[in-house]
Amino acid sequence: MSNILASLTNAGNALDVFQQALTVVQNNVDNSSTPGYATQTLNLVSQPLVITGGLTGGVATQGLQDSRDSYVEEQVQQQTQTLGLYTAQAQATGTIQSFFDVTGTGGLPTALNNLISAFSAWSASPTDPTAEQTVLSSAQELAGSVNGLANSLSSTSQQLDTQISSTVTQINSIAAQIQQYNEQEMKSPTPDPGAEANLYAALDNLSQLTNFSTVTQSDGTVTVMLGGGDPLVIGTQVNDLSASDAVATNPPPTYANSPTTAVITDSQGNDVTSQITSGQLGGLLDTRNNVLGSLLGNTQQQGTLNQFAQTLADTVNQILESGTVSTTAGAAAGTALFTYDTTNATNVAASLALNPAITSSELAPVDSSGNANGNAQQLADLGNAGTTAGNINGMNLVQFLAQMSSDIGEENQTATTNQTTQQQIAAQATTLRNQVSGVSLDTQATDVLQFQRAYQATAQVLTVINDMLDTTMNMMTVTT
Repeated sequence: MSNILASLTNAGNALDVFQQALTVVQNNVDNSSTPGYATQTLNLVSQPLVITGGLTGGVATQGLQDSRDSYVEEQVQQQTQTLGLYTAQAQATGTIQSFFDVTGTGGLPTALNNLISAFSAWSASPTDPTAEQTVLSSAQELAGSVNGLANSLSSTSQQLDTQISSTVTQINSIAAQIQQYNEQEMKSPTPDPGAEANLYAALDNLSQLTNFSTVTQSDGTVTVMLGGGDPLVIGTQVNDLSASDAVATNPPPTYANSPTTAVITDSQGNDVTSQITSGQLGGLLDTRNNVLGSLLGNTQQQGTLNQFAQTLADTVNQILESGTVSTTAGAAAGTALFTYDTTNATNVAASLALNPAITSSELAPVDSSGNANGNAQQLADLGNAGTTAGNINGMNLVQFLAQMSSDIGEENQTATTNQTTQQQIAAQATTLRNQVSGVSLDTQATDVLQFQRAYQATAQVLTVINDMLDTTMNMMTVTT
């Protein structure tokens, strides 16, 4: 009789186990599209069967096991971080590139060509008032074009600052979510597939924004560190990041009055900008501080647009001021055509202007040797390949401006190409993760069928045992 009762108990336990297994399968199916969710499996273990020792066998559970692979998760996070970097760079440099008209039909290149053409027409008729006025008009147009480009680039800096600030806010918000997971883990270390799915979904979102690494502690909490090792989340503590603008002081600035750069600091006020090298934030910082810095200047460089504006103004002014307005003895010396802020080398482009004191009659076409159109001819030659006047790094003004446009174009093309390639790599990593830990509905359907049959078989055992007990009880009643 005891053996029958033991079998009845084992069968009842088995029904409970198979019901749990079916519940796990149902949970997998329900969460098949939940971000961060990994397939769960109920660990089934057989109980020892030793009749003489009173061990009646059966089946029991030993907790849940998920299919998550930490290495694969890390690969997805790293590839997503890189994709975030290239995407932000492609978008930001695309905006900057749009300010440079490479077609030659507008923008600064056209304004420069118009001024050189005006100088050429003036050199042919150095005393023609119309030609003189055209020089002044073209110079004013060029100064306005340089100002407009400088202002557009400055506006882009401000827009990137806003995006950087918004991205930092998102990072802090995700860090708070991870902190909540850690708090829950410390209160209840029992594995919670839902909470774990939320954790990895948060880490996926964080991967799009910045580079980081994670360490799972012995208590189940997750420590998140920025690329350089500065902790973002450790236990139940969040070290919020902050975004600001500042003039860098290390190394000591060469251009103390230069435009500010974007700076990221941790909760202790430490500068962690250099630790952020990928993710959306890394791409924004690179474009804001490096690409725009190379154009508008920073503490260590004047900026190519300022170089162009200053070289143009100094060259033209020096040529004009070295000559006279006519070949007449005692004729007045020439007047500078341009003015700019001489106190700040990184503000030249924004402040470049037509000299408000100059009139057309004060233009000096005569060079120091007395040639009637010598100065005008030198100015007309500024765009020629062989000229040495106004050269920057071995290039004349036209070539240097073309190089500026080419450089930003290459920046955008490289970022766009990298983005396209990285999209494929990130997609491959995600596909691999889905194969390893994602929910396969076909597999779950097979498991449902398996556990249903096991459940039905066990239920049949209970039915048989019940019939045996009924028969035994009836026999005992008849006997008495």
